[in-house]
Amino acid sequence: MKKLQKYILKNIARALIPAFATLTLIMAAGFCMQLLNQGLDVVRLHGLVPPVFAYCIPMVLPSAFLTAVIMTFGRLSADNELIAVRAGGIHLFRLIYPVLIAAAGLSLVVAAFQFETVPRARARIKALQYQALKQILLDKVALSARKQLSFPPAYVQYEEVKDGVMLGLVVVEMRNNRLRTIITAESGVIKEDPEESGWVVFEMKNSVVTRGLQPDAEAMTVSGDEVSMPFRAHPDPSRVLRHKKHLPLIDLLRELQELRERVASQPRVHDPDLVRKEQYVKRHNIQVDMRALNGTLEKTQEKYEKYAVHGPRRQAQLVERNQRLTADAQQEVESLQQDQAACTKELQEVRQQDLESIERQVELEKKQRELLAKIDAKKKEIEELKQELAEADKVALTSDRSAAELAEEIRELQQGKNGKMQRLEEVNEKIRWAGDQDELKSITIRIHKRLVQSVTVLVFAMVGIPVGILASRRRVVTAFGISFAIVLLVFYPLLIVGQLVADARLLPIAPAMWAGNGLTFLIGACLMVKVVRR
Repeated sequence: MKKLQKYILKNIARALIPAFATLTLIMAAGFCMQLLNQGLDVVRLHGLVPPVFAYCIPMVLPSAFLTAVIMTFGRLSADNELIAVRAGGIHLFRLIYPVLIAAAGLSLVVAAFQFETVPRARARIKALQYQALKQILLDKVALSARKQLSFPPAYVQYEEVKDGVMLGLVVVEMRNNRLRTIITAESGVIKEDPEESGWVVFEMKNSVVTRGLQPDAEAMTVSGDEVSMPFRAHPDPSRVLRHKKHLPLIDLLRELQELRERVASQPRVHDPDLVRKEQYVKRHNIQVDMRALNGTLEKTQEKYEKYAVHGPRRQAQLVERNQRLTADAQQEVESLQQDQAACTKELQEVRQQDLESIERQVELEKKQRELLAKIDAKKKEIEELKQELAEADKVALTSDRSAAELAEEIRELQQGKNGKMQRLEEVNEKIRWAGDQDELKSITIRIHKRLVQSVTVLVFAMVGIPVGILASRRRVVTAFGISFAIVLLVFYPLLIVGQLVADARLLPIAPAMWAGNGLTFLIGACLMVKVVRR
């Protein structure tokens, strides 16, 4: 009996090895061509081969095992060996269960690849792709093939390339779909940034830089002999490689646990995508209101500063000046009064003298009138200064009232701003909630998908054994055709539909993701019962 089981397993192994090798080479070649088309240069192909094969192995192994099972049991059925086994009193299930055990073992192998090797291979492939993209820029491959380059938010155009130097350059920088900077240069080269691994430096000579092209800014043009401009050659690898599809099992479970702890304290969001869209609209409206409110608050603060700071300062300067002028005028009045008293006394003395002093008397009377006029003028000036000071006090009182009103308005505007900031924080918090719950769903789907793809070896064995027996064909092409039909027309469509249903939250994740495997396994079980009872 054991010899018969070993015989079956050996035949499956003999069919599995060429099928696995053929499918792996086909998939690896196609994947390499796809990556080469995306910019991974041939020079780095030797570093690409190991991760590509590591990525392809768990994808190919289930289909290869299905092909081997169909070929083996199809040949056994076509050669009537199964009939001979039954005639010998051996139940067909005794030939089947070792195959199912082997399939379960291979499922564990595929699971190990899916959770550990494939994520690391993805990360390695992506890292090689980023390095190749930057190397293309540095080697001028893209420059010789195209007349423009894109480094969002900057765009580069040039006339021609000579000896690796671009001539007739125009660099346009955009921000928020608005033109921000234009640089024209006679020549330029791209060099690797020695400080940032993911960046390149664009060095331009004889350049003219025009900045401030926004509607609310003043344009400025500057000429320079040399201008250096950094560009990101590819996305930040540290962020991209932290994507859930690049995480091995331990990191994925750790990420899942952290998300579950955060989500446990959050309100339940039924439809995260809808919530995010609604909250994005609310956030945009709040930000628009806050910009308008900030403008009003800034103008009000300028008025308040005018009344509360500059006004009192001017008032203090006016009072100080008025007091100084009043004191000076008062001193002049006192001095004039002393002169007038002296003039009056002298005039009285002159009047008591003889007639020869009449001229002196006239002179003193004239001087007395002038002194009295000056005294009256100074007193009038003092009264005007007092009146000016009184009016300044009234203006200061009005300014104080205006400053108080403006302070109250500023307080109300600030309260409104604080309220909007609180609402904005609430909106951002809801967006974070939706993001966390959506990320939790995505990681959970990712884990179930890896498990589903791992178990496919056992599921395909359950289907492939009865299909091979019923097909009763020895031809390899027939086995390949049947296996591809099962994989492409049954399993993967069900897996894709289940993932879409789970992502849309139409069903819980586990039933949606495992429905394809369950249905395929059920089909295989029904066919298995039919074959065993036949």
